[in-house]
Amino acid sequence: MSDARTVEAQQQRIEALIAALETLDDPKASAPAKELLQVVLDLHAGGLARVMEIVSAAGVAGNPVIEAMVVDPSVCALLNLHGLHPYDIPTRVARAVEKMRPMLGAQGIQVQLLDAAQEAVRVRVWGRLQGDHATPEGLQHEIELAIFEQAPEVMRVEVDGLPDVNVHELRFMPRQALHDPAQAGPP
Repeated sequence: MSDARTVEAQQQRIEALIAALETLDDPKASAPAKELLQVVLDLHAGGLARVMEIVSAAGVAGNPVIEAMVVDPSVCALLNLHGLHPYDIPTRVARAVEKMRPMLGAQGIQVQLLDAAQEAVRVRVWGRLQGDHATPEGLQHEIELAIFEQAPEVMRVEVDGLPDVNVHELRFMPRQALHDPAQAGPP
């Protein structure tokens, strides 16, 4: 499992455990568990904040240590969780879009960042998928994952241009083939 998938699985597990705590009927059990979770989170947040201060104080322009931390999925997730990511939302989203360009370009899709704010990120896509059987919904999901991974505090991702993405030609079957099994060819 990749680092990003491991982090995603861990985050989902944490959310499930917190939800389970919320359903406990016994306040004597749930209150200390919630308090323990909060104290551990506060301890981690304080330690990570101090690490970021120390690294930033080193004063290296384009600090390679900070760059290494923000590209590591595990560290990036912790920085985002505690609001300590050194880059603002527009910068993180722009980096996510740039990272998607080669993969989407290979599928015949271009992507452009229109706006990035906590309330919403807007991107525009255009082009034609070539050889990949992705759906517009799949493309939307792929773009959302890439952006939420870098900026989880974003409320929503809007993808303009999806109706223009022509994936239907990949699944086109002539009417004649539908009525004449001999003309249909291999499945």
